[in-house]
Amino acid sequence: MTSSRIFTHTLFIQFRSKWSVHKVEVTNRIFTMISFLVLLASVLPLIHSLDKNPNPCMPAKYNNAYNVFLKRHIPDGAPHTLDQNAWQAFLRKINMCDRPTQSFFRANERRRVDNVCTKAGGKTLSGNLCISKEKFSFVTVRVDTAEGTCGIRNIRNESKHIILACEDIGDVCQPVHFEGNPKDEVPSNNQLDCGARSGTKPIALNVSMLLFTVVALICISKG
Repeated sequence: MTSSRIFTHTLFIQFRSKWSVHKVEVTNRIFTMISFLVLLASVLPLIHSLDKNPNPCMPAKYNNAYNVFLKRHIPDGAPHTLDQNAWQAFLRKINMCDRPTQSFFRANERRRVDNVCTKAGGKTLSGNLCISKEKFSFVTVRVDTAEGTCGIRNIRNESKHIILACEDIGDVCQPVHFEGNPKDEVPSNNQLDCGARSGTKPIALNVSMLLFTVVALICISKG
């Protein structure tokens, strides 16, 4: 074999060797990126789940949550009409023009609404949500938040079973969030009554899973 052929053959071997190493490195990087993305996708729901309880009537994370619920859904002075001007003025007055869809109950319905978070008034649905055993009448207002002028898109009366997030505040299970019911769901007799106290083990488990995932992400990013 001539020296030129030997030289060419040597270069070819070196190139093939370097290319093989490069392919392995690229494959490892792609695998690391995919693993990172998979773990990231799994940790995001965990982070979100930590902001709400996995079952109804568990200790609330915010002691003021019930008062916020009352301000948003059973405020004093809500109009007893479907007049758009009246509702526009009211929403401006209570500084609630930044929420596109809002539902309101009459003040005299407060006890019935609270009762949804008890064994007598509600059934468990999913997570920390309970659904009322009875139908409720309420007003839903849709606001054009883009205009910045609190424009009212539409107002309508609704009658359906209401879905509420229920949490323990001051040793009382109380509503802290109104969940829409676009599918017009109804309570199931197969579900447990709302109002039963639940332990905190699911939250501890979620925290452990979150910490494990975060550590794994750090290890992968360093690898």
